[in-house]
Amino acid sequence: MNGWMASACWLLWLVVAAGLTRYPGLTSAAGATDINDQNLNCDPSGKLPCPPLSTAPIVDFKTERSVKRIRQPVHRLSRSSQEKYKLAVARMKALPASHPLSFTAQAAIHQAYCDGHYRYDPTTTKQDGGGGGVGRPFDVHSSCIFAPWHRIYIYFYERALAELVGDDTFALPYWSWDAPEGMVIPPLFRDAAGNNSLYDEYRNQANLDKLVDLDYLSKRRPAPIDFDGPKDETYMEAVNSNLCTVYDQQIRNGKGARNFLGGLPNSTDKNTSSGTLEQMAHTAMHVWTGRPARSTADNSTCAVEHDGSYNCRNDMAFLGSAGRDPLFYSHHANVDRLWHIWATTLCGGNGFSDPAWLDASFVFYDGVRSPRRVRIKFRDVLDTTNLGYTYAAVAEKPPFLSCNLTSLVPGGGGGGGGSASKVAPAFPLTLKGGEVVEVPGVALPAAPGQDRVLVIDRVEYDPAEENKFDVAINVPKESAAKVAPQYKEYAGCFSVVPSSVESGGEMEAKVTLAIDQVLADVLGAASNATTVDVVIVPRTPHAIKLYLPPTIQNTDDLD
Repeated sequence: MNGWMASACWLLWLVVAAGLTRYPGLTSAAGATDINDQNLNCDPSGKLPCPPLSTAPIVDFKTERSVKRIRQPVHRLSRSSQEKYKLAVARMKALPASHPLSFTAQAAIHQAYCDGHYRYDPTTTKQDGGGGGVGRPFDVHSSCIFAPWHRIYIYFYERALAELVGDDTFALPYWSWDAPEGMVIPPLFRDAAGNNSLYDEYRNQANLDKLVDLDYLSKRRPAPIDFDGPKDETYMEAVNSNLCTVYDQQIRNGKGARNFLGGLPNSTDKNTSSGTLEQMAHTAMHVWTGRPARSTADNSTCAVEHDGSYNCRNDMAFLGSAGRDPLFYSHHANVDRLWHIWATTLCGGNGFSDPAWLDASFVFYDGVRSPRRVRIKFRDVLDTTNLGYTYAAVAEKPPFLSCNLTSLVPGGGGGGGGSASKVAPAFPLTLKGGEVVEVPGVALPAAPGQDRVLVIDRVEYDPAEENKFDVAINVPKESAAKVAPQYKEYAGCFSVVPSSVESGGEMEAKVTLAIDQVLADVLGAASNATTVDVVIVPRTPHAIKLYLPPTIQNTDDLD
């Protein structure tokens, strides 16, 4: 192991070495339900799009015998590989919509699993308040289901493309938005000429050839920056912000499986918890790429909401329609790659060792010519070589390790100095765009040698809207608007991709942020501080309600 790898591992090893002993409540949590095809049903009402039904027998997944597919960054593909990628997607799009491996069906699968069409078994779970035995919605987002489910999803998508071009070495290219040379929508996806199967007109036209913004919902840039423009100070600062977003996601805030992958969902508690892998760069790229909300005369380009109405925020910018954009799959290949880096290079390990997670299973179609149903478990996919693919090594070390962190507050923020003279806000409260919330004197747990997590429980929001707030430690209120991932005081964020909402319904989330490194940077290693000030910075205009004040807990004390 070389020097940078050893340093990266050092940041993560303590939590990983402990395994699931730090999360003893995962399987014993009230309402915990095994996640598998027997306990999940797609829209019992029959009103929403669902994956194609089949009476074919289900077979168990078998590990692939060798690694034949090497995933490459899109911008490094040879001309012949580019043409093969376009041909594969074109052939998938040409399949009848009723075919389970058609492009239409693949997009519908994502919509069903990621936009609340699936329900926990209505025979075992009732809606809040006992609503007639209807099961609660199940979603593969906002929990530790996110990463392995999407790995499985794009694995079978990749296999179908390989079969369609008759090449079992075909690998799904990834959009390397985490590297400076990949921080733009790849030209391969922007070319509208010649019926390019990778082109999607429902992207944000203002961002097509611009430098990506991995902290996009914060909207700090006054205008999009040309990717091929002058590499001046503004450009380089934006690149550094992107690198630091990924650095925070992978290392600084991504320490331990629960923080990086998310918490375990259950069938009765809607207060779910996303990991940094999902809610940081992944979410920003969805919203940055997709077309802002608009309507069409016949709603032909819109996604169906739970109440039968249409959401016309296309395509990547809305979970219900994200799978309609071919770029979605290369985007998620990069998300998968960053999980792979965290698990291997950064020594994050396999994640959780609890059977409730390892034995979670889903059924996917495999084989274009003769589709069969395959049951696959999370334990089957923790090592990508079991799936017959890996990622090309294109750099000596990940670019995000070049992030240049600086202090927003000159001389450091101290130990919550001045907290005694500040008035704590009353909770519940509603966040409003442009109105910073300062919570002074939040107590630090005294137990030595344990990882500390900042927790904001019961965050209520409208999932159909863009939602984001940032969190910082010991930042003066007047400086809070400048908080960003490149600053040491930045503690993380809450951010989601817009999705459907049931009639009049809101969603709840639990925010958990690993802050040990933030505290070390802000307070200093020798600090004897017992409290800090937590600053919450709303970034979107829509109301987000916080029922409870933030707390800082030892990881052992988390529910």
